[in-house]
Amino acid sequence: MPNFKTHIITGILFYPTYFLLYSFIMDMINIKFYPDESLILLSFFFFVLGSDLPDVDHNFSLINKFFRILLVGLGIYSIFKLKMYYDFLSFLPLKAYILKTLYIIIGIVVGGIIGFLFNYITKHRGRWHSPLTGFLLGIITYYLKSNNYYLFDSEALFLALSLTIGFYVHLFLDFHFKS
Repeated sequence: MPNFKTHIITGILFYPTYFLLYSFIMDMINIKFYPDESLILLSFFFFVLGSDLPDVDHNFSLINKFFRILLVGLGIYSIFKLKMYYDFLSFLPLKAYILKTLYIIIGIVVGGIIGFLFNYITKHRGRWHSPLTGFLLGIITYYLKSNNYYLFDSEALFLALSLTIGFYVHLFLDFHFKS
């Protein structure tokens, strides 16, 4: 099977082809698409991320380790968001910085538990290696980026397809280059 390096390098090398094809298709159907450098850079990162994303379910993969760090960060963020609605430690007579430290610790624990559970319930080459997963991630990306959910957004589609096509590149490599 291709490894991390193979997936990432393929994603990097295939991105210009994706960009050219997307731009060409938008031009052919008369849709104005003039991405700035920041959108191209974000699209590049989404594409390369997608090219290794199916391996997020492999406990020892690099992307899994980054994903688990992200989950810890989201755990901290979620605890502070929850604190805005219900300050569940306010009954403690402590200074604000000590309370915030406790919230950070709780967030780390919550994110760590979610990461552990993620690794426990997923198996390598399971649902994360499914074309449907790539498609669903693309839909989620589109709706997170789109400013108007009822109208076509070429930039949101560009980012969504960047992630999805990168994801499919990974699946293609795994399927065609089995060891």
